[in-house]
Amino acid sequence: MRLLPQQPACRRRHDEKAAPARARGACACARGFRANRPCARRFTVVSRGLPGPGAAWFNATIVERAVSPFFLLGNPRSGTKMLRELLNASPDLWMSEVESHFIPKFTRAIGGYGDLATRPAFDRLAAALRGTRAFWQWEHRGVHVPDDEWWDACPRHDWPGVVAGLFRCVHRREMPDAASRWDAIVWGDKTPVYMGEIPLLAALFPASRFVHLVRDPRDCVLSTEDAWGNSALRTAQEWATRVRLCRAAGAALGPARFLELRYEDLTDDVPASLARIFGFLGVPTPADAGRLRRVPENLGTAKGAREVVAGNKQKWKTRMTPAERRDVEALTGDLLDAYGYEREHPDLPVRTLSPARLQAYRLRDAWLQLRFRRRELGSWLEAMRFLMAR
Repeated sequence: MRLLPQQPACRRRHDEKAAPARARGACACARGFRANRPCARRFTVVSRGLPGPGAAWFNATIVERAVSPFFLLGNPRSGTKMLRELLNASPDLWMSEVESHFIPKFTRAIGGYGDLATRPAFDRLAAALRGTRAFWQWEHRGVHVPDDEWWDACPRHDWPGVVAGLFRCVHRREMPDAASRWDAIVWGDKTPVYMGEIPLLAALFPASRFVHLVRDPRDCVLSTEDAWGNSALRTAQEWATRVRLCRAAGAALGPARFLELRYEDLTDDVPASLARIFGFLGVPTPADAGRLRRVPENLGTAKGAREVVAGNKQKWKTRMTPAERRDVEALTGDLLDAYGYEREHPDLPVRTLSPARLQAYRLRDAWLQLRFRRRELGSWLEAMRFLMAR
C-alpha cells in the first residue's frame, strides 16, 4: 500500500519544490500554519493484489489526512510501545514516550479552573497538571516546559488548545532534530487505558482517530505476570472489560475514525500492518516502514529488542496450566471468538469476577507494583510519589 498526493483540499497554491524541508503532505498555506496544523489534504490509497468491487486487482480510495490528535490504545502488555516506535519512525507522525493519563480527569473538572483565555486561570491549570504522573515522567526525562512557552504554544486558550500547546512543547524537547516541523505532523497520544474513555476523547477532539491494538489475553496475562507479577484473573477480567468498552465505542465512531488490528498480525507482517495504519491516518507509508525509532521495551521477553520480535505469540499453550487456561477463557471467551483467537473450551459460558474478588486482586497487585517501583526508582518515597501522581 502506498499513498499518492492528490489535489489538496485547500485551494491555495502548494509549492512543495519551493520548500523541500517541509514534510510530505504538509500544507504550505498560511491558513494551515495559523491553525497550528496542516490543512486537510487528500491522498489516494493504492492497493494491489486486493480484490474488491469493480476491480479484481486494483483499488483506490481517497483518504483525508488525519487531524491531530490521534490515540493509540490497547491493554497493558499488548505491544503499544512497540507500535508507537514503529509509527514514530515516520516523519509525519509523533507520539511522546510518556503516557498522558490526565486528559479525561481534567476534562471532567475543567470548568473549575475558569476562563483559560486569562493567564491566572491558565496558571492554576498548569500548576495542577504539574502534579500528574505524566509531568513527573517528563521531568525525570529532562523535559521541562516553562509556563510562558506553553501559553504561547497554545493554538487556542481553551482546554483542547492547552493540551495541544503542551504536546507541542514536549515535541520540541523530545524531537529537537525532527525532520518535520510541528505544523506538518499528525501528533498522537499512546495511553492504553484510554480504551474506556473513547466517547469523552472523541467529543473533546471531534476529528480525532483511534487505533486499537489487540493481543491474545492469555499472552497478556503471561506478560503482566512476567513484568510485574500481576494476578492472572485480574488481568483477564480487566482485559475483557476494557475491550468491550473499546469495541462498543469504536462501532459508534465507525471505520473512518476507529481502526483495530491484532498484535499477532502486526508481528507476523509488519509492513502490511503498518500500511493499514498509515493509510488510516492519511499519511504516506515510509520506504523503511518497520524500523523502530527507539528501543521501546524495558521489560519482558522483548526487553532491549531493536526490531520487532516475530513469533512472540501463543506462549500460553506451553506456559499455562490447563486450569489457568480454562479460567482465563471463561472470562474472555466471547472476545476470543470475536477476534479469531483459538479456543480450547468453545462451550464454556462467559462469566465475570465478583467486585470483591477483583478488588482483592487489585490490592495485592498494588503492593507488588509499589515494590517494583521502589526497585526501579531507588526509594519507597519516590515509588509512593510516582504511584500517587495521576
